[in-house]
Amino acid sequence: MPNRLKIIRGETRPSRVNYDEPMPTALHLQVPEDLSADAREIWVTIVQAIHHTGVLTSADVDTLRMYCEAFVRYRSAEDMLTKTGPLIKGRNGEFVKNPLHQIVRDNALLVRALGRELGLTPAARSGLRGDLDAQANSAGAKLDALISAARRTR
Repeated sequence: MPNRLKIIRGETRPSRVNYDEPMPTALHLQVPEDLSADAREIWVTIVQAIHHTGVLTSADVDTLRMYCEAFVRYRSAEDMLTKTGPLIKGRNGEFVKNPLHQIVRDNALLVRALGRELGLTPAARSGLRGDLDAQANSAGAKLDALISAARRTR
């Protein structure tokens, strides 16, 4: 469970709070110019949703790009699979598993894995660790920052 939720719910045991969960300042990431329109839409949505956490940095541009492109491939293949169905006629007229199923599954797994890497799930965010400045590295300062963040989200 993310630290903010733990604190909002009244967690008082320091051993249950990840004091190294990143809380850096927000960084605006520029959308790569050669990204497709669909992938660009996903990029903007993701960055708008989590930019305030400060987890994404310029080092994450390529991973975020792969996430957006995999999501577009997933959605496209899922739409085609929905239209054609899970079974198609093979060369000899017999029904066989639609090869689109594998493409959908591969891209769904890639989106899930990249999403965890980018901290796009609550469980992934709670396990992240970040470098904070010396003042913020004290347990009290981190707890104060978490409580302040929890109050801001109300």
